[in-house]
Amino acid sequence: MEMKTPPTVLTLDEDDAARPAIEAMLRALAEPDLRALWARTRADAAQARAAGDMARLFGLVRGTKTIQRIAGERGILIRARGVRA
Repeated sequence: MEMKTPPTVLTLDEDDAARPAIEAMLRALAEPDLRALWARTRADAAQARAAGDMARLFGLVRGTKTIQRIAGERGILIRARGVRA
């Protein structure tokens, strides 16, 4: 399964079958696009947390952590800084 366009926000299930395709797509993104995807996903996670939507929050947190890991593999540091809902 190949993923051609990045999602607006990245949410992943625990055992997401699409994970290899998603990670390949993340590896191919330009750094500004990767950072923008992370920022949108983190903001959506903050909203889910504020709303008490834990099911959605878990998927979004998996998304942010995956983006950070892939960025790290590429030598890109993405840090979480004081975003509050």
